[in-house]
Amino acid sequence: LAKSQIPSLRMATQRAIASAVLCLVCTRGTVDAHPQPSTAATPCSTDLDCSLNGVCTGGVCICDKPWGGTGCGVLQYKPNQPVSAKSLYNLNTSGAPASGPCVTPTSTCDALNTWNGPIVDTTAIDGKYHMFNPLYRKGSLLATTDMMHGTADNITGPYTWQPLGMGNMGSNPAFVTYVEGGTTKYSLWVGGDVYVATSVAGPYTLAGKGPGGNPAPLYHNGQWYATTQRTTQVVTTTHLGGDWVNFSAIVPKLPPPNTHQEDPFMYIDKRGNWHIINHAFNVSEFQNCGRSLVSAHVFSPDGKEWTMLSPNVEPYTHTVQYEDGTSHTYTTLERPNLHFNRDGQLTHINLAADLMTQDAGCADYGKCPAKQNGNCACTNCKYADHAGSIIIALDYE
Repeated sequence: LAKSQIPSLRMATQRAIASAVLCLVCTRGTVDAHPQPSTAATPCSTDLDCSLNGVCTGGVCICDKPWGGTGCGVLQYKPNQPVSAKSLYNLNTSGAPASGPCVTPTSTCDALNTWNGPIVDTTAIDGKYHMFNPLYRKGSLLATTDMMHGTADNITGPYTWQPLGMGNMGSNPAFVTYVEGGTTKYSLWVGGDVYVATSVAGPYTLAGKGPGGNPAPLYHNGQWYATTQRTTQVVTTTHLGGDWVNFSAIVPKLPPPNTHQEDPFMYIDKRGNWHIINHAFNVSEFQNCGRSLVSAHVFSPDGKEWTMLSPNVEPYTHTVQYEDGTSHTYTTLERPNLHFNRDGQLTHINLAADLMTQDAGCADYGKCPAKQNGNCACTNCKYADHAGSIIIALDYE
């Protein structure tokens, strides 16, 4: 979620030498039909038909890797993902049962939840990747207890964890590395506030208020931009601690009823196009969770006028294949964060995940908010299951 004539990156692969320019990408989706990724070339008339993830050449979309599928709208996963990528926070997990739920109306297992956070690439400085991931209270995915700081030699882990030393900072963190006055700075956005440090490990000091909950910030040409949880507008400010003002409205949305977009991640690509990737869900879907609505994508050539493919093409999908021969169909994958290498190439996506329930769903779970006709939605199994953070390597080579 860094820039040196390279795309703005938001959390994960912010280069320490570059000004980080992160963006959020909001995607749109059709709820009734969940089209599967297509290997056929997509006819097009403009680059917008290719999701701005490729170019329209001779009436056909030519996709930039790792994008593919209909309208260059689907991230292509590598096969044989490393086992360490199944759970990036590998502590406090021994109390999870073999199958769900972890939390019932009368009991709670001992496993503690995480729900994803930014990964920062400082390998050019210290050879490490740094992850910032809130730890939640026992039996909860709503109340946090501490901000954990993980370090690893490889972006896919394993990570070594310790408290950041800032106490409970809240949930849904974001991160931007940027250069200001010739100095590389690190900004952590969490709990409605923005904290800044000159070292990725801190100490972090309060720089001011952020734009709102669950922010997706980026720094571009000396200006700050962000969107927030509902992904209805992009706001901007000249400096951290300044007033946020409207930059653009994000009009495209998934069609009703029961559909929602949240958890934005925004970035600007090599061609200068803006993208926001969202978690998306439909609370009426409770069966065949591997085909339930999970993601959306909105895009813009200038950050002002936003577009979404129709019908919706989901940018990330539920099922991941691992090197140990297993596969996992995650009932929900949320809080997307994209990672770019030093050449600006998109390489990974890390996500919050329900680590237990798969395609069958959890319609009969007792602990479940917002049940529809007595059924627990695919997206809400996480509240009773053990939840954590995963990363997926993308097929970009």
